[in-house]
Amino acid sequence: MKPLHELTPIGRARRLRPIAADVASAYGIRDAALRQLTEASNTIFRVSAASGEHYVLRMTAPKSCHGPAEIRSEIAWLRALAQDTDLGIPAPIPRCDGAYVTEVDVPGAVEPICCALYRWVPGVMLVERMTEANVRRLGELMARLHEHAAGFVPPEGFRIRRYTSVFPYTDPSFPQVEPVILFDRGANAPLTGAQRDVYQDALDIIEGHVEELISEANEIRVVHNDLHVWNVKVFRTRLYALDFEDMMWGHPMQDIATTLYYFRWRDVYPAMLAAFRCGYTSVRPWPERRDGQLEALIMGRMLLLANYVATSQDSEDIALAPEYLSRTEQRLREFLHSVR
Repeated sequence: MKPLHELTPIGRARRLRPIAADVASAYGIRDAALRQLTEASNTIFRVSAASGEHYVLRMTAPKSCHGPAEIRSEIAWLRALAQDTDLGIPAPIPRCDGAYVTEVDVPGAVEPICCALYRWVPGVMLVERMTEANVRRLGELMARLHEHAAGFVPPEGFRIRRYTSVFPYTDPSFPQVEPVILFDRGANAPLTGAQRDVYQDALDIIEGHVEELISEANEIRVVHNDLHVWNVKVFRTRLYALDFEDMMWGHPMQDIATTLYYFRWRDVYPAMLAAFRCGYTSVRPWPERRDGQLEALIMGRMLLLANYVATSQDSEDIALAPEYLSRTEQRLREFLHSVR
């Protein structure tokens, strides 16, 4: 049987669909209609019950580096947010036995896949409604998440990574690790020597900013770390934050940079940055400590994604890697020129 990671997203969904139906039954949802929602790293199904209720089932891919303990921690914060705030989030749904995470064996997968079920959130993705008003609401949403996280008391067993470097998924204390291969040498090296030099020069600068921020112990809190335009839904004037899977202990500025990375190379970036900042500062002070910090952290996000693409064994990522790594090199060159 072909390994799961070698299948196309559609092929993976075809293999996972009957397993997803079995998982849904553990949550008391039988004879559900399943529709694949995304072709991203995880496989996500919309689950429509006969009762008319709708849910989202996320089947976490091994390459996402998230194990059951981290997903349970994600659900712990979501439950606290639901209890303490009126923020728009996808409420996690327990199984019939009270557990929130289901581990399943999948043919062609090296290790079990973790599944979690969430209530369906209405609306369309923010990428389809990128007005300044909505981006201002996005800034406010993130600031309110940061405010809640400052007082959040993690329950026993809560365990997520710490964003103490550009590459936080290298932490060997977690069962899933993403090695850094960008700087490897030899026949299978992902970068040329000249590209490696550019990447390394940029990394040295960016890591200095990360170290400075992480040293602010009073600012470190749980951050969403993936609140991009495909992880936010807009319903009328209300925004919903989706997919808390990548949350980490980090500095608010790191969270902001992750979000603004997805605006950075759009023509509307200056206006969107101003709108986001306006919304954020309506709730709490802007956490950038010195000029250039946001830009450096955005470049750090780009390095993280470049390594993710370079390490991935999925067929679509392998095809994407050469062009992505080359584009990243050019953007890093521009960044280095601006800071020298």
